[in-house]
Amino acid sequence: MESRKRRKKRSKKAQTSKYKIRVRYKYHHYRWISTDDYGSFREMYEKYKDKGYTFWCVPKGDSVFTNPGIESIGEQLDSVVSANGNYEIPSRYFERDYSGDLVVVKPFLLPETRLTPEHPVLSCESSPQKSRWYDLQTRPSQKKTWKPAGELTEKDWVFFPLFQGNREGDPELLYLLGLYMAEGYPTGNQVYFALGYTERQLGEHILRMAEKHWNVKGTLNRHRTGLLVRFSKPGMADFMRKEFGARAINKRIPSWILEQRDPQPFLEGWLKGDGFKRGNTWRLSTSSKTAAYQALLIGSRIGILPAIYKDESEARGIIEGRKINAKPKYEIRFHIDASKYSNKPSHVVKTDSGFWVRINKIQHEKFTGKVCNMETPSNTYLLSFIVHNCADLPPEYSSQDATWTGYRLDGDKTHTASTLKRYGRHKAWVDPIYKFEGKKVILVYNAQ
Repeated sequence: MESRKRRKKRSKKAQTSKYKIRVRYKYHHYRWISTDDYGSFREMYEKYKDKGYTFWCVPKGDSVFTNPGIESIGEQLDSVVSANGNYEIPSRYFERDYSGDLVVVKPFLLPETRLTPEHPVLSCESSPQKSRWYDLQTRPSQKKTWKPAGELTEKDWVFFPLFQGNREGDPELLYLLGLYMAEGYPTGNQVYFALGYTERQLGEHILRMAEKHWNVKGTLNRHRTGLLVRFSKPGMADFMRKEFGARAINKRIPSWILEQRDPQPFLEGWLKGDGFKRGNTWRLSTSSKTAAYQALLIGSRIGILPAIYKDESEARGIIEGRKINAKPKYEIRFHIDASKYSNKPSHVVKTDSGFWVRINKIQHEKFTGKVCNMETPSNTYLLSFIVHNCADLPPEYSSQDATWTGYRLDGDKTHTASTLKRYGRHKAWVDPIYKFEGKKVILVYNAQ
Protein backbone atom coordinates (compact mmCIF):
# COMPACT_ATOMS: atom_id res chain seq x y z
CA MET A 1 0.00 0.00 0.00
CA GLU A 2 1.32 3.44 -1.02
CA SER A 3 2.34 5.60 1.91
CA ARG A 4 0.70 8.95 2.63
CA LYS A 5 4.02 10.75 2.16
CA ARG A 6 4.56 9.15 -1.27
CA ARG A 7 0.96 9.94 -2.37
CA LYS A 8 1.37 13.57 -1.27
CA LYS A 9 4.68 13.86 -3.13
CA ARG A 10 3.19 12.31 -6.29
CA SER A 11 0.12 14.59 -6.14
CA LYS A 12 2.32 17.67 -5.71
CA LYS A 13 4.50 16.60 -8.63
CA ALA A 14 1.46 16.06 -10.85
CA GLN A 15 0.21 19.56 -10.13
CA THR A 16 3.54 21.28 -10.74
CA SER A 17 3.50 23.56 -13.79
CA LYS A 18 5.87 22.96 -16.67
CA TYR A 19 7.80 26.24 -16.29
CA LYS A 20 8.89 28.41 -13.40
CA ILE A 21 9.89 31.93 -14.45
CA ARG A 22 10.76 35.21 -12.79
CA VAL A 23 8.74 38.29 -13.81
CA ARG A 24 9.76 41.90 -13.18
CA TYR A 25 7.11 44.55 -12.54
CA LYS A 26 7.17 48.25 -11.68
CA TYR A 27 9.79 49.61 -9.26
CA HIS A 28 12.07 46.57 -9.79
CA HIS A 29 9.63 44.27 -8.05
CA TYR A 30 10.12 40.60 -8.97
CA ARG A 31 8.04 37.53 -8.38
CA TRP A 32 8.33 33.89 -9.35
CA ILE A 33 5.40 32.28 -11.12
CA SER A 34 4.68 28.81 -12.44
CA THR A 35 3.17 28.50 -15.90
CA ASP A 36 2.13 25.75 -18.28
CA ASP A 37 3.76 27.38 -21.29
CA TYR A 38 6.52 29.88 -21.95
CA GLY A 39 8.41 31.27 -24.96
CA SER A 40 8.58 34.23 -27.32
CA PHE A 41 5.36 36.08 -27.98
CA ARG A 42 5.49 35.11 -31.66
CA GLU A 43 5.81 31.43 -30.75
CA MET A 44 2.97 31.70 -28.25
CA TYR A 45 0.77 33.45 -30.78
CA GLU A 46 1.28 30.77 -33.42
CA LYS A 47 0.50 28.08 -30.87
CA TYR A 48 -2.61 29.64 -29.36
CA LYS A 49 -4.07 31.88 -32.08
CA ASP A 50 -6.89 29.43 -32.87
CA LYS A 51 -7.69 28.55 -29.26
CA GLY A 52 -10.23 31.33 -28.82
CA TYR A 53 -9.65 34.78 -27.41
CA THR A 54 -12.14 37.33 -26.21
CA PHE A 55 -13.43 40.24 -28.29
CA TRP A 56 -15.56 43.28 -27.60
CA CYS A 57 -17.59 44.78 -30.41
CA VAL A 58 -20.63 46.76 -31.54
CA PRO A 59 -23.04 45.54 -34.29
CA LYS A 60 -22.16 47.05 -37.66
CA GLY A 61 -24.52 49.91 -38.54
CA ASP A 62 -25.31 50.97 -34.96
CA SER A 63 -24.89 54.65 -34.11
CA VAL A 64 -21.75 56.32 -32.74
CA PHE A 65 -21.23 60.03 -31.97
CA THR A 66 -18.98 61.66 -34.57
CA ASN A 67 -18.21 65.10 -35.98
CA PRO A 68 -20.71 66.68 -36.44
CA GLY A 69 -23.49 64.25 -35.54
CA ILE A 70 -23.86 60.48 -35.61
CA GLU A 71 -22.68 57.89 -38.10
CA SER A 72 -22.90 54.14 -38.44
CA ILE A 73 -20.07 52.21 -36.88
CA GLY A 74 -18.16 50.21 -39.45
CA GLU A 75 -17.72 53.17 -41.80
CA GLN A 76 -14.50 55.16 -42.15
CA LEU A 77 -15.03 57.95 -39.60
CA ASP A 78 -13.16 61.24 -39.52
CA SER A 79 -13.57 61.67 -35.77
CA VAL A 80 -15.54 60.40 -32.79
CA VAL A 81 -16.48 61.83 -29.38
CA SER A 82 -14.37 60.46 -26.52
CA ALA A 83 -14.73 60.32 -22.74
CA ASN A 84 -13.12 63.76 -22.33
CA GLY A 85 -15.84 65.36 -24.47
CA ASN A 86 -13.52 66.17 -27.40
CA TYR A 87 -13.25 64.84 -30.93
CA GLU A 88 -10.58 62.20 -31.61
CA ILE A 89 -9.45 60.60 -34.84
CA PRO A 90 -9.77 56.79 -34.87
CA SER A 91 -6.48 55.14 -35.78
CA ARG A 92 -7.68 51.61 -36.51
CA TYR A 93 -10.86 49.68 -37.38
CA PHE A 94 -11.78 46.06 -37.53
CA GLU A 95 -14.83 43.92 -38.02
CA ARG A 96 -15.58 40.24 -37.70
CA ASP A 97 -18.44 37.78 -38.04
CA TYR A 98 -20.30 37.08 -34.84
CA SER A 99 -23.12 34.77 -33.85
CA GLY A 100 -24.32 34.86 -30.27
CA ASP A 101 -25.85 37.05 -27.60
CA LEU A 102 -25.89 40.84 -27.56
CA VAL A 103 -26.47 42.87 -24.41
CA VAL A 104 -29.02 45.67 -24.96
CA VAL A 105 -28.42 48.43 -22.38
CA LYS A 106 -31.13 51.10 -21.97
CA PRO A 107 -30.21 53.88 -19.54
CA PHE A 108 -32.74 56.42 -18.32
CA LEU A 109 -33.04 59.38 -20.77
CA LEU A 110 -30.57 57.94 -23.30
CA PRO A 111 -31.14 55.68 -26.34
CA GLU A 112 -30.42 51.98 -26.00
CA THR A 113 -27.06 50.52 -27.05
CA ARG A 114 -26.19 46.99 -28.18
CA LEU A 115 -22.85 45.39 -27.27
CA THR A 116 -21.19 42.00 -27.22
CA PRO A 117 -21.10 40.70 -23.61
CA GLU A 118 -17.32 41.24 -23.26
CA HIS A 119 -17.31 44.91 -24.35
CA PRO A 120 -16.03 47.09 -21.45
CA VAL A 121 -18.33 49.96 -20.40
CA LEU A 122 -17.28 52.92 -18.24
CA SER A 123 -19.52 52.50 -15.21
CA CYS A 124 -19.86 52.84 -11.46
CA GLU A 125 -22.02 51.20 -8.83
CA SER A 126 -24.86 52.65 -6.78
CA SER A 127 -24.25 54.17 -3.37
CA PRO A 128 -27.51 54.68 -1.42
CA GLN A 129 -27.55 57.94 0.55
CA LYS A 130 -29.40 58.08 3.84
CA SER A 131 -31.05 61.19 5.27
CA ARG A 132 -33.14 61.87 8.33
CA TRP A 133 -35.31 64.28 6.32
CA TYR A 134 -35.69 62.59 2.93
CA ASP A 135 -36.40 59.14 1.57
CA LEU A 136 -33.49 56.91 0.67
CA GLN A 137 -31.90 58.22 -2.54
CA THR A 138 -29.65 56.22 -4.84
CA ARG A 139 -26.56 58.01 -6.05
CA PRO A 140 -23.61 56.87 -8.16
CA SER A 141 -20.48 56.04 -6.22
CA GLN A 142 -18.48 57.84 -8.99
CA LYS A 143 -15.71 55.26 -8.61
CA LYS A 144 -15.02 54.65 -12.28
CA THR A 145 -14.50 51.10 -13.45
CA TRP A 146 -14.51 49.21 -16.75
CA LYS A 147 -17.14 46.52 -16.52
CA PRO A 148 -18.02 44.04 -19.31
CA ALA A 149 -21.50 44.72 -20.69
CA GLY A 150 -22.58 41.21 -19.73
CA GLU A 151 -21.93 41.98 -16.05
CA LEU A 152 -23.89 45.25 -15.91
CA THR A 153 -27.00 45.39 -13.74
CA GLU A 154 -29.81 47.88 -13.25
CA LYS A 155 -27.97 49.15 -10.17
CA ASP A 156 -25.05 50.36 -12.29
CA TRP A 157 -24.54 53.80 -13.83
CA VAL A 158 -23.05 54.70 -17.22
CA PHE A 159 -21.28 57.90 -18.23
CA PHE A 160 -22.18 60.62 -20.75
CA PRO A 161 -19.40 63.25 -21.09
CA LEU A 162 -19.72 67.02 -20.98
CA PHE A 163 -19.23 67.99 -24.63
CA GLN A 164 -16.44 70.54 -25.05
CA GLY A 165 -16.60 73.76 -27.06
CA ASN A 166 -15.11 77.23 -26.96
CA ARG A 167 -16.47 78.96 -30.07
CA GLU A 168 -18.15 82.36 -29.79
CA GLY A 169 -21.03 83.39 -32.07
CA ASP A 170 -23.53 86.21 -32.39
CA PRO A 171 -26.59 85.26 -30.25
CA GLU A 172 -29.05 86.73 -32.77
CA LEU A 173 -27.47 84.84 -35.66
CA LEU A 174 -27.55 81.62 -33.63
CA TYR A 175 -31.24 82.24 -32.91
CA LEU A 176 -31.90 82.70 -36.65
CA LEU A 177 -30.07 79.46 -37.44
CA GLY A 178 -32.13 77.72 -34.78
CA LEU A 179 -35.28 78.92 -36.56
CA TYR A 180 -33.85 77.58 -39.82
CA MET A 181 -33.16 74.22 -38.12
CA ALA A 182 -36.86 74.05 -37.26
CA GLU A 183 -38.61 75.71 -40.22
CA GLY A 184 -36.09 76.16 -43.03
CA TYR A 185 -35.23 74.15 -46.15
CA PRO A 186 -33.43 74.76 -49.48
CA THR A 187 -34.97 74.26 -52.90
CA GLY A 188 -32.80 74.88 -55.94
CA ASN A 189 -31.26 78.34 -55.52
CA GLN A 190 -33.75 79.43 -52.90
CA VAL A 191 -34.11 79.13 -49.14
CA TYR A 192 -37.53 78.95 -47.46
CA PHE A 193 -38.90 79.28 -43.94
CA ALA A 194 -42.35 77.65 -43.59
CA LEU A 195 -44.52 79.36 -40.94
CA GLY A 196 -48.11 79.22 -39.79
CA TYR A 197 -50.78 81.78 -40.73
CA THR A 198 -50.52 83.39 -37.30
CA GLU A 199 -46.73 83.84 -37.42
CA ARG A 200 -46.49 86.93 -39.64
CA GLN A 201 -44.64 88.86 -36.95
CA LEU A 202 -42.04 86.07 -36.73
CA GLY A 203 -41.72 86.09 -40.53
CA GLU A 204 -40.99 89.83 -40.53
CA HIS A 205 -38.42 89.30 -37.79
CA ILE A 206 -36.70 86.62 -39.92
CA LEU A 207 -36.53 89.09 -42.86
CA ARG A 208 -34.85 91.73 -40.71
CA MET A 209 -32.34 89.31 -39.17
CA ALA A 210 -31.46 87.80 -42.57
CA GLU A 211 -30.83 91.21 -44.11
CA LYS A 212 -28.61 92.15 -41.16
CA HIS A 213 -26.52 88.98 -40.95
CA TRP A 214 -26.68 87.56 -44.49
CA ASN A 215 -27.06 90.77 -46.51
CA VAL A 216 -30.00 89.34 -48.42
CA LYS A 217 -33.55 90.63 -48.93
CA GLY A 218 -36.47 88.23 -48.91
CA THR A 219 -40.22 88.13 -49.33
CA LEU A 220 -43.07 87.03 -47.07
CA ASN A 221 -46.00 85.48 -48.95
CA ARG A 222 -49.16 83.64 -48.11
CA HIS A 223 -49.24 79.97 -49.12
CA ARG A 224 -52.07 77.45 -49.16
CA THR A 225 -50.72 75.82 -45.95
CA GLY A 226 -49.36 78.95 -44.22
CA LEU A 227 -46.76 81.68 -44.74
CA LEU A 228 -43.51 81.33 -46.67
CA VAL A 229 -40.41 83.44 -46.15
CA ARG A 230 -38.32 83.17 -49.35
CA PHE A 231 -34.73 84.14 -50.09
CA SER A 232 -33.25 83.79 -53.54
CA LYS A 233 -29.46 83.46 -53.30
CA PRO A 234 -27.59 80.42 -54.75
CA GLY A 235 -24.63 80.67 -52.35
CA MET A 236 -26.93 80.78 -49.34
CA ALA A 237 -28.93 77.76 -50.58
CA ASP A 238 -25.75 75.73 -51.18
CA PHE A 239 -24.42 76.65 -47.72
CA MET A 240 -27.63 75.61 -45.94
CA ARG A 241 -27.82 72.37 -47.91
CA LYS A 242 -24.22 71.51 -47.07
CA GLU A 243 -24.28 72.46 -43.38
CA PHE A 244 -27.82 71.48 -42.30
CA GLY A 245 -28.93 68.89 -44.87
CA ALA A 246 -31.62 69.06 -47.54
CA ARG A 247 -34.57 67.15 -46.03
CA ALA A 248 -36.18 67.19 -42.60
CA ILE A 249 -35.34 63.53 -41.94
CA ASN A 250 -31.66 64.18 -42.72
CA LYS A 251 -31.20 67.49 -40.90
CA ARG A 252 -28.16 67.95 -38.71
CA ILE A 253 -26.53 70.67 -36.63
CA PRO A 254 -23.11 71.85 -37.88
CA SER A 255 -20.18 71.19 -35.56
CA TRP A 256 -19.39 74.93 -35.27
CA ILE A 257 -22.80 75.40 -33.63
CA LEU A 258 -22.43 72.36 -31.36
CA GLU A 259 -19.08 73.74 -30.18
CA GLN A 260 -20.47 77.12 -29.15
CA ARG A 261 -19.58 78.18 -25.65
CA ASP A 262 -23.24 79.14 -25.20
CA PRO A 263 -25.58 77.31 -27.64
CA GLN A 264 -28.70 78.49 -25.75
CA PRO A 265 -29.77 81.08 -28.44
CA PHE A 266 -29.70 78.37 -31.12
CA LEU A 267 -31.76 76.10 -28.88
CA GLU A 268 -34.24 78.95 -28.28
CA GLY A 269 -34.74 79.37 -32.04
CA TRP A 270 -35.15 75.63 -32.54
CA LEU A 271 -37.71 75.50 -29.74
CA LYS A 272 -39.59 78.45 -31.24
CA GLY A 273 -40.16 76.51 -34.45
CA ASP A 274 -40.28 72.83 -33.48
CA GLY A 275 -41.08 72.87 -29.79
CA PHE A 276 -42.59 74.64 -26.84
CA LYS A 277 -42.00 75.43 -23.20
CA ARG A 278 -44.43 74.28 -20.57
CA GLY A 279 -43.49 75.23 -17.02
CA ASN A 280 -39.91 74.09 -16.53
CA THR A 281 -40.02 71.54 -19.34
CA TRP A 282 -38.83 72.25 -22.89
CA ARG A 283 -39.98 69.87 -25.61
CA LEU A 284 -38.62 69.49 -29.14
CA SER A 285 -39.91 67.28 -31.92
CA THR A 286 -37.89 66.15 -34.95
CA SER A 287 -37.91 63.41 -37.57
CA SER A 288 -34.10 63.47 -37.75
CA LYS A 289 -32.32 60.86 -35.64
CA THR A 290 -29.06 62.77 -36.05
CA ALA A 291 -30.59 66.00 -34.73
CA ALA A 292 -32.14 64.15 -31.77
CA TYR A 293 -28.77 62.68 -30.77
CA GLN A 294 -27.07 66.06 -31.26
CA ALA A 295 -29.53 67.56 -28.81
CA LEU A 296 -27.78 65.47 -26.16
CA LEU A 297 -24.50 67.25 -26.94
CA ILE A 298 -26.15 70.69 -26.87
CA GLY A 299 -27.89 69.82 -23.61
CA SER A 300 -24.61 68.79 -22.02
CA ARG A 301 -23.14 72.17 -23.06
CA ILE A 302 -25.84 74.04 -21.06
CA GLY A 303 -25.74 71.59 -18.14
CA ILE A 304 -28.93 69.65 -18.92
CA LEU A 305 -29.01 66.08 -20.20
CA PRO A 306 -32.28 65.81 -22.16
CA ALA A 307 -34.38 62.68 -22.50
CA ILE A 308 -35.02 61.17 -25.96
CA TYR A 309 -38.21 59.29 -26.78
CA LYS A 310 -38.85 57.60 -30.13
CA ASP A 311 -42.34 57.29 -31.58
CA GLU A 312 -42.41 54.56 -34.25
CA SER A 313 -46.18 54.55 -34.79
CA GLU A 314 -47.22 54.14 -38.42
CA ALA A 315 -50.44 56.09 -38.08
CA ARG A 316 -51.70 57.54 -41.33
CA GLY A 317 -52.30 61.25 -41.68
CA ILE A 318 -53.66 63.66 -44.29
CA ILE A 319 -51.62 66.53 -45.74
CA GLU A 320 -53.20 68.70 -48.44
CA GLY A 321 -55.80 66.01 -49.03
CA ARG A 322 -53.22 63.24 -49.49
CA LYS A 323 -52.92 60.20 -47.20
CA ILE A 324 -49.39 59.68 -45.94
CA ASN A 325 -47.58 57.31 -43.57
CA ALA A 326 -46.05 59.07 -40.59
CA LYS A 327 -42.26 58.71 -40.26
CA PRO A 328 -40.65 57.91 -36.90
CA LYS A 329 -40.54 60.94 -34.64
CA TYR A 330 -38.13 61.80 -31.85
CA GLU A 331 -39.24 63.86 -28.88
CA ILE A 332 -36.53 65.59 -26.88
CA ARG A 333 -37.36 66.80 -23.38
CA PHE A 334 -35.22 69.22 -21.41
CA HIS A 335 -36.28 69.01 -17.77
CA ILE A 336 -35.23 72.07 -15.82
CA ASP A 337 -34.55 72.02 -12.07
CA ALA A 338 -37.52 72.65 -9.75
CA SER A 339 -39.97 71.08 -12.20
CA LYS A 340 -42.16 68.25 -11.00
CA TYR A 341 -41.15 66.53 -14.23
CA SER A 342 -37.44 67.15 -13.65
CA ASN A 343 -34.79 64.46 -13.88
CA LYS A 344 -34.95 62.56 -10.62
CA PRO A 345 -31.70 62.54 -8.64
CA SER A 346 -31.95 58.76 -8.67
CA HIS A 347 -31.73 58.75 -12.49
CA VAL A 348 -29.02 61.24 -13.48
CA VAL A 349 -26.32 63.08 -11.55
CA LYS A 350 -24.22 65.89 -13.05
CA THR A 351 -20.49 66.18 -12.33
CA ASP A 352 -17.78 68.55 -13.53
CA SER A 353 -16.90 66.25 -16.44
CA GLY A 354 -20.30 64.86 -17.42
CA PHE A 355 -23.36 62.94 -16.28
CA TRP A 356 -23.77 59.61 -14.52
CA VAL A 357 -26.98 58.00 -15.79
CA ARG A 358 -28.57 55.01 -14.13
CA ILE A 359 -29.36 51.94 -16.22
CA ASN A 360 -33.10 51.48 -16.65
CA LYS A 361 -33.26 48.11 -18.37
CA ILE A 362 -30.93 45.36 -19.61
CA GLN A 363 -32.02 42.77 -22.15
CA HIS A 364 -30.37 40.12 -24.31
CA GLU A 365 -31.00 39.31 -27.94
CA LYS A 366 -29.63 36.82 -30.46
CA PHE A 367 -27.52 38.24 -33.25
CA THR A 368 -25.79 36.93 -36.37
CA GLY A 369 -23.80 39.32 -38.52
CA LYS A 370 -20.88 41.74 -38.52
CA VAL A 371 -19.63 43.42 -35.36
CA CYS A 372 -17.11 46.26 -35.35
CA ASN A 373 -14.72 48.18 -33.15
CA MET A 374 -12.11 50.91 -33.46
CA GLU A 375 -9.13 52.36 -31.62
CA THR A 376 -8.80 55.99 -30.47
CA PRO A 377 -6.02 57.91 -28.68
CA SER A 378 -7.92 57.93 -25.37
CA ASN A 379 -9.11 54.30 -25.81
CA THR A 380 -12.75 55.48 -25.51
CA TYR A 381 -15.65 56.52 -27.71
CA LEU A 382 -19.29 57.53 -27.25
CA LEU A 383 -22.26 55.38 -28.28
CA SER A 384 -25.12 56.55 -26.08
CA PHE A 385 -22.59 56.27 -23.21
CA ILE A 386 -18.83 55.81 -23.02
CA VAL A 387 -17.32 52.43 -23.93
CA HIS A 388 -13.75 51.14 -24.31
CA ASN A 389 -12.17 50.71 -27.71
CA CYS A 390 -10.41 47.70 -29.18
CA ALA A 391 -6.95 48.39 -27.77
CA ASP A 392 -5.26 45.89 -25.47
CA LEU A 393 -6.68 45.67 -21.99
CA PRO A 394 -3.45 45.15 -20.02
CA PRO A 395 -4.32 42.73 -17.26
CA GLU A 396 -1.76 43.31 -14.47
CA TYR A 397 -2.53 46.22 -12.14
CA SER A 398 0.00 48.12 -10.02
CA SER A 399 -1.57 49.73 -6.95
CA GLN A 400 1.63 51.72 -6.36
CA ASP A 401 1.19 53.99 -9.37
CA ALA A 402 -2.34 53.04 -10.48
CA THR A 403 -1.22 51.70 -13.87
CA TRP A 404 -1.69 48.49 -15.79
CA THR A 405 1.18 46.51 -17.29
CA GLY A 406 1.32 43.65 -19.78
CA TYR A 407 -0.38 42.98 -23.13
CA ARG A 408 -3.31 40.79 -24.08
CA LEU A 409 -3.86 39.36 -27.53
CA ASP A 410 -7.35 40.35 -28.67
CA GLY A 411 -7.49 38.46 -31.97
CA ASP A 412 -7.82 41.41 -34.37
CA LYS A 413 -5.60 40.66 -37.38
CA THR A 414 -4.51 44.25 -37.93
CA HIS A 415 -3.92 44.79 -34.25
CA THR A 416 -2.09 41.48 -33.90
CA ALA A 417 0.30 42.36 -36.74
CA SER A 418 1.41 45.56 -35.03
CA THR A 419 1.62 43.83 -31.65
CA LEU A 420 3.79 41.03 -33.07
CA LYS A 421 6.05 43.56 -34.77
CA ARG A 422 6.59 45.39 -31.50
CA TYR A 423 6.62 42.51 -29.01
CA GLY A 424 7.24 39.39 -31.12
CA ARG A 425 10.68 38.71 -29.56
CA HIS A 426 9.61 39.44 -26.00
CA LYS A 427 9.14 36.55 -23.62
CA ALA A 428 5.55 35.55 -23.01
CA TRP A 429 3.72 33.07 -20.82
CA VAL A 430 0.23 31.77 -20.09
CA ASP A 431 -0.66 33.53 -16.88
CA PRO A 432 -1.80 31.06 -14.19
CA ILE A 433 -3.80 33.62 -12.23
CA TYR A 434 -5.36 36.28 -14.43
CA LYS A 435 -8.35 35.35 -16.56
CA PHE A 436 -10.58 37.48 -18.76
CA GLU A 437 -14.15 36.25 -19.15
CA GLY A 438 -13.01 32.91 -17.78
CA LYS A 439 -10.32 32.46 -20.43
CA LYS A 440 -6.58 32.32 -19.84
CA VAL A 441 -4.46 35.18 -21.11
CA ILE A 442 -1.02 35.36 -22.68
CA LEU A 443 1.14 38.03 -21.00
CA VAL A 444 4.24 39.74 -22.36
CA TYR A 445 6.25 41.79 -19.89
CA ASN A 446 9.95 41.57 -19.02
CA ALA A 447 10.22 37.86 -18.37
CA GLN A 448 13.67 36.89 -17.08
